[in-house]
This record gives sequence, structure tokens and C-alpha cells, in this order.
Amino acid sequence: MPEVNWGEFYRAAIPEPDPTLLQIRVKAAEDAINARLADTPSPREEHRDIDDALSALRRLKRLRG
Repeated sequence: MPEVNWGEFYRAAIPEPDPTLLQIRVKAAEDAINARLADTPSPREEHRDIDDALSALRRLKRLRG
């Protein structure tokens, strides 16, 4: 199975101005992150990046959702 790069989904969600597309992109980013976490243990640095990304996605949903 090909590896999903959660960072690409995350970076696509951040600048999205359309509220409908934003919801779709945030969900895709969250799904990709959860898939990565379920795959194999992540290095400490990546885990920190994932925590930061999830936090930013939550704020984004509150502010623009």
C-alpha cells in the first residue's frame, strides 16, 4: 500500500478560503494523519509535527468553520 503523506493534505487545508472545501480538506488531512499514526510508530520529531498540525487544524475549524 502506498504511503500517504499527511503533510501534503495538511498544507492543502491551511490556505483554503472556501468553507465547503475547507471542511473536506481538513477531514482529508485528519484522516491522513490518523492513518499515519495507525501505520507504524512515528519518530519523536514527526509526532511533534503531527501534534502541531492537529492543533492547527482544530483552530482552523473553529475560526473558519
